[in-house]
Amino acid sequence: MSIGNAMKFIKKVDNDASFRKSLYQLQGWDGLSVFLSSEDLTYSEGEFEEAFNHLHTQCQEAEDADRLYNVRNLVNLIINATK
Repeated sequence: MSIGNAMKFIKKVDNDASFRKSLYQLQGWDGLSVFLSSEDLTYSEGEFEEAFNHLHTQCQEAEDADRLYNVRNLVNLIINATK
């Protein structure tokens, strides 16, 4: 597990519509974890937050930050889908 994987995941969700659409069927952290393993992008929830914070500090425009928050919101929806 690594922050690097979380950063790759965030960028891939932002840039790859088909990858992003494949996330819509996932439910809960367990479902996301299985998907991440299949994509060789495993990371922990804490590592996701660290990657998010790091990428957020690099945002130069509001649109960049908005896209980043959209990824975070999608991940939160997946994680909370079974709660």
